[in-house]
Amino acid sequence: MSGRGSLLSLFKKKDEPSEISASIGDQIKDSGLDANQSLSSGEYRRVARDNVASELATSFQNVNISVGRGRGRGHFLQTIMAGGIQPVESINTIGSSEGIDMGATSSKFEVSVEKSGSDHNQNLVADAKTCITKPGLFLPNQIYGVKVGRGRGRGHFMQTIMAGGIQPVESINTTGSYEGIDMGATSSKFEVSVEKSGSDHNQNLVADAKTCITKPGLFLPNQIYGVKGNQINVSTNYICLNSDPSKGVYLYEVRFNPNVDSIHLRIKYLNEHKDKFGGTKTFDGCLLYLPILLKEELTTFVTKTAENGEIEIRLLFKKKESLKDCIQLYNILFDRIMRTLKYVKFDRKNFDPTQPKIIPIAKLEVWPGYVTAVDEYDGGLMLCCDVSHRLLCQRTVLEELVDIYLQNKSCFQEQAKMYLLGSIIITRYNNRTYRIDDICFTENPQSMFETRNGSCSYIEYYKTHHNINIKDIKQPLLISKKQQKYEKNEDEIRYSLIPELCYFTGIHDDIRADKKLLRDIAAVTRVTPNQRILALEKYVKNVNTNVEAKQILANWGLTLANNNVSVVGRKLLDEQIYFANKTVSAGPNADFSRDATNSELLDVVHIDNWLLIYHKNDFRACNSFMKHMETCCAAFGMRINKPKTLTLDQDRIDSYVDALRRNIVSETQIVVCICPTSRDDRYSAIKKICCAELPVASQIINARTLLNDGKNRSIVQKIILQMNCKLGGSLWSVKIPFKKVMICGIDSYHDPSQKSSSVAAFVASLNATYTQWYSKAVVQTKREELVNGLTSAFECALKSYKRRNGYLPDSVIIYRDGVGDGQLNLCSMFEIPQFEAISGKNIKITFIVVQKRINTRFFTGSNNNYTNPSPGTVVDKGITRAQMYDFFLVSQSVRQGTVSPTHFVVLRDDSNYGPDIIQKLSYKLCFLYYNWPGTVCIPACCMYAHKMAYLIGQSVQRNTSATLAEKLFYL
Repeated sequence: MSGRGSLLSLFKKKDEPSEISASIGDQIKDSGLDANQSLSSGEYRRVARDNVASELATSFQNVNISVGRGRGRGHFLQTIMAGGIQPVESINTIGSSEGIDMGATSSKFEVSVEKSGSDHNQNLVADAKTCITKPGLFLPNQIYGVKVGRGRGRGHFMQTIMAGGIQPVESINTTGSYEGIDMGATSSKFEVSVEKSGSDHNQNLVADAKTCITKPGLFLPNQIYGVKGNQINVSTNYICLNSDPSKGVYLYEVRFNPNVDSIHLRIKYLNEHKDKFGGTKTFDGCLLYLPILLKEELTTFVTKTAENGEIEIRLLFKKKESLKDCIQLYNILFDRIMRTLKYVKFDRKNFDPTQPKIIPIAKLEVWPGYVTAVDEYDGGLMLCCDVSHRLLCQRTVLEELVDIYLQNKSCFQEQAKMYLLGSIIITRYNNRTYRIDDICFTENPQSMFETRNGSCSYIEYYKTHHNINIKDIKQPLLISKKQQKYEKNEDEIRYSLIPELCYFTGIHDDIRADKKLLRDIAAVTRVTPNQRILALEKYVKNVNTNVEAKQILANWGLTLANNNVSVVGRKLLDEQIYFANKTVSAGPNADFSRDATNSELLDVVHIDNWLLIYHKNDFRACNSFMKHMETCCAAFGMRINKPKTLTLDQDRIDSYVDALRRNIVSETQIVVCICPTSRDDRYSAIKKICCAELPVASQIINARTLLNDGKNRSIVQKIILQMNCKLGGSLWSVKIPFKKVMICGIDSYHDPSQKSSSVAAFVASLNATYTQWYSKAVVQTKREELVNGLTSAFECALKSYKRRNGYLPDSVIIYRDGVGDGQLNLCSMFEIPQFEAISGKNIKITFIVVQKRINTRFFTGSNNNYTNPSPGTVVDKGITRAQMYDFFLVSQSVRQGTVSPTHFVVLRDDSNYGPDIIQKLSYKLCFLYYNWPGTVCIPACCMYAHKMAYLIGQSVQRNTSATLAEKLFYL
């Protein structure tokens, strides 16, 4: 039974009289819930008895209260104390407690009301019906009308009292101010005007709402907006979606008598009566969504079957959907709109095939498009719309297979699978996309398969259904597997595809290796802020001027606003960067690359024993590398001795492996391999030796990068910085004034070609300056984003922290990357308890989810003169999620295209740091990634976790040695 049903059923039970003192009045029944079921949105109107309301109203001022020990007593005490009423003594309970679904409780306990100036105590039994979805003051039943001012915390207070059934009657100006209290908790003061029933006199009090945690569900404190920084105006790519209050989404359960199993027939029979409920609907075979409320709660139709039988269709009204329950429907509507505008859908994005941009040299074409999503935000219902592009190859998969065959005749099948598996292809005869899961070399277009009308060959099928003549009758078939939806069994749908009818989409590895081609692609796909605004305006205009598209929204009472949403953001102050011998400002662009290459390093590790391996043809590159190392290391304060050098005659993997195994000794600090080309198999073999078999820091360099005389010095400087980090050194720091706080980062990697393999990486700080890190990888056997093996990694990190510092941290701040919106509740319920189980009650946990692959975009400026916001821009209101403690942060400065903000969601904050501290900390951590002398888009701990997970999952594919755990060996 749902929570709402349980709540109603409780108050439909036989009323039991409450014991009330004779001085108050006669016995009355327990106050119940009068549910207005025509508003089936889950909002119930709380009704109180007049005499109880009057008595409580009379005794609210100038009273002392004694409260018994019944269940719910603690909550009631907090409530009345928040209102300024002090209990004078505790007495025994005379009532009992009953549980209500949705976490609500009904608690009976004795309350002694002592009026000022009177010796007479009046006793009553308080029946507290608690059903609060957010923390705040407990207000039982409807006893006052409330006017709420505009002070900080007002929204939270209004939600709280409305959850109790009390409706605010008007807004008035605030008389209070914001005040901070200890331990990061916040106290928000605002004027509340309490209007007594039957009286024109208003009494004002100042409500004090304190931070607390909601369970179950996402963490939502009272104070979720920061105030630090300079305010700026920010334009967004959000558009308001206005809804007609006279319309809504009404849910009906559809039943057929006798029962009809076929969904196709159910839809057919229901459509025969669409004139009786309107043509606009969404029906999945069981549940029917309508934009109108039918006259009767139970509506019945009768339809005729093909056999001239009769089937009764019953439409039973269930409820009016709340706004949050309509989000999926609204997104379906915009998918319909995109189809109306002739766009083609790829995953969750839609593209225009009629306006491709051609890159002729590479035989590529780029389809422009949009990615849209409707959701409920602080500012109401909105559509997020961003520009997107899809890259398609004009060469068929068959042409690629022919090239692979000509180059690898002896191992054609293995090379073909290595190249194709995991790729996304499109069949242009129906513009559908598929993922290649296998290649069937035992079948070809002449092979037979079963259809509803019997067996036929692929050649016959394509000729009959698509009028396509297949030319190559010997080509293998591509296999794509898809899990069946809405089915309980594990059977998969198997698609057999013809290579000559398939085209690659996306960027393949060979395209990524061609830097010139990547620049050509970027010139088409990299969109400036002005271009994004123009594309957004074009989309809105297309929707609002297309009659059919506009009608789709109008049918459900929706209209799309003409202008995008603007919000108020804040620009945090510029950061100071600390080197060993100086302090510099990162500046407005958060760039300190010049200082990073000519300043003494914060923590230097001298290199005395190291191994240099190179191929005999790369002697010039090796000599250039050594020469620049000698001249550059002095500026960093490093001492680098001459290495033990090994020259290889052959560029074979086993040559590198043998050289490593013979020459790595316990004194070896680092191994440097200069390789002729970039090869994944060679790289993987070297890393497996150095990370697992013979643990030692390693640096692999492509010889070609050392032959550019103009850039050699800069390249070698960056290599030296990497080598220092891999040996346990630090380059720079920022000021983070925390004591006994450990900061952690988590990310995961999924191998696209191996669905059963994934790696999660855990990184934790070890020192007070957050420049030393502990790293551990957890290899998972199933493809899942939520990690189930973090307990051991966290425990090892705590041991390392204590070994270094002599004590455990008081607080742990965890940044979790790679969690989508749909997994937030699972993350809260599944991952956080793992950390609690290890840390116990003595360590406070703050858990923050980091989402970098989002479609939100910000712009500053106006009138077609838009630019990217500066690094340090924070937005935490207007477009942040309803019912979430979240914010957006722009941490990078980009010279081309549009900057992407990062979304942070706070799932737990036991330390009560508050939004300003968390926002500023998140920005500071973006400066501490040592592979870049500036800011990165996510905190450094997450970036390190990402690098480690990718290295282990892509190359090492096994657990690394524990001796490397306290070094950034994966940079």
